[in-house]
Amino acid sequence: MRYIMKITRTFLGLFVVSLVFGMSLFAGNGKPESDATLKDVIAALDKEDAQDVERSLLLADLVQKEFGTREEELRWAVKQSLGWGEITTLAYIEATIGKSFAEMTRENARDDFWSYAENAGMSCEKMARALESFMKRAEKERNTRIFEKLRASRKVHPLPDLGSGFGLFQEALDFHRLESPSPTKIHEGVGGLAKGEK
Repeated sequence: MRYIMKITRTFLGLFVVSLVFGMSLFAGNGKPESDATLKDVIAALDKEDAQDVERSLLLADLVQKEFGTREEELRWAVKQSLGWGEITTLAYIEATIGKSFAEMTRENARDDFWSYAENAGMSCEKMARALESFMKRAEKERNTRIFEKLRASRKVHPLPDLGSGFGLFQEALDFHRLESPSPTKIHEGVGGLAKGEK
């Protein structure tokens, strides 16, 4: 009996220790999931076609409104051939810590935005959520503009008001299809013979 109690206590002790250390290992700082989200957002925004001037102007306008980015910064980023994911991330970090795009690039921020933001004392999870929200807003704005263009390009010509004249015209067509009355059965012989007459 003592042996079973000893095994049970040892097992419970090991279980508690593994639970405590396991929780600290699994808790982490949330980096893997948020870092993946950040990378996905950057990749999605980078896919925006730089050759499409309209989309670039839309994103530039949204970055300026959202993060207060100066036009000179955006021009510098375009000259450096940065993608819109990198530009947006740099704009967010600039709005938070105040460093210019060129300064952050010299400090190799583009190599690992997550580590750079962490070292600057920023909340990386908050950055990932903000950039994801920005991407959704950019997609919504782009789709809205596409639908507005489609609506503007379609010209719907109103049909004339035919009123009751249309009904009269239809009746005339119906009557026109009627054939002139003609007998369907012709009786031959003298008419008017009464029954029994010869």
